[in-house]
Amino acid sequence: MAAVSAQRDMTAHERYEHHLAELKKAAEEIDPRIAHWHGFSFLGDESSDGCGMMISAYFRTGRYEGDGIYETERSGLVKVTLLADRRDGKRMFAYSWPNGREEIPEDRLEAFIVRKVV
Repeated sequence: MAAVSAQRDMTAHERYEHHLAELKKAAEEIDPRIAHWHGFSFLGDESSDGCGMMISAYFRTGRYEGDGIYETERSGLVKVTLLADRRDGKRMFAYSWPNGREEIPEDRLEAFIVRKVV
């Protein structure tokens, strides 16, 4: 007689995470230009009266080609530097402009930069 393993029922949050992961996987199969996902959820938060959930996918507009100055679609020119550390297995980059500096993972960088200028 074959053994049948009983699976426990998933909670609503577990189902949400599972289906969100499946949605992202399918979207990336349909359009491999997707480089970065951004989203938030206030589902179940009784204090939130605005947008309950948002999911957005950003297309890859450029690739890292070494440290240097990169053109962006909106911010003009930024200096991009590869950092030594990784976060969640992703390479991290610093990009800076005259009035600031930010650290971002490679997928987000590729959805931000267009091309290397210098």
